[in-house]
Amino acid sequence: QNKKEEINKDSKNISDLEIAGLISRLYAFMVDLGLIFIIIYTFGPISGNKLFHEDAATQDILVLFGYFVIPTIIWGRTPGKWVAGIIVVMKDGTPAGPASIPREMVGKFVSYISFGVGILWIILDKENQGWHDKIAGTYVVRCDQKSRLPFFLNFLKSRLKKQKKYFVIWMS
Repeated sequence: QNKKEEINKDSKNISDLEIAGLISRLYAFMVDLGLIFIIIYTFGPISGNKLFHEDAATQDILVLFGYFVIPTIIWGRTPGKWVAGIIVVMKDGTPAGPASIPREMVGKFVSYISFGVGILWIILDKENQGWHDKIAGTYVVRCDQKSRLPFFLNFLKSRLKKQKKYFVIWMS
């Protein structure tokens, strides 16, 4: 199944798609933030201070760049957006690709150095676009596919059950 069909089989432009709301975008960001913290606290200590340490800025930037940029280029979304059931698209409804990423990065830089005004702009904009979206010419929309939250929660629940089983065995 190609990416365009995954978004909306009948869409030919952005007006045919449902723009993602602020809560969906915030939820996706919080999932991404949580996953980044897991990465930091998992790989930081085992890397011998070669990652996520004061002397590792270049490596850290590469990890964060890889987390946000590579999935967006390949699938049009980060893991957090996947869980939230939203995707980044161009005005014609096709997933954002490599060409939009440099503009998106410049836009995010501008949005953050303006004390976050460019990000908060999402609240005021009728199409829920931040400055980074406007600069890149992208929109964040809902997918036809349901949110991955139930899958994600079931996955976590199964992991916790296994951990509980090991904990009970360890306590015996």
